[in-house]
Amino acid sequence: MAKIMQCDCGYVVRGETDDELVANVQEHAREVHDMELTREQVLAMAQQEE
Repeated sequence: MAKIMQCDCGYVVRGETDDELVANVQEHAREVHDMELTREQVLAMAQQEE
C-alpha cells in the first residue's frame, strides 16, 4: 500500500514503497525548502494512503 506525506506548504508527496516515499520527500524538501530530512524523519511523518 502506498504512503503519503503532506508537507506544511500543502504539497502532498506519495510513494509506493518506503524507499520511493523517502526519496520523493527528500527531493521536495531539498529543492523547495532547502532542507535535508533523514529517512527516519520522513517515515515518522508518513501516513498510509487511504
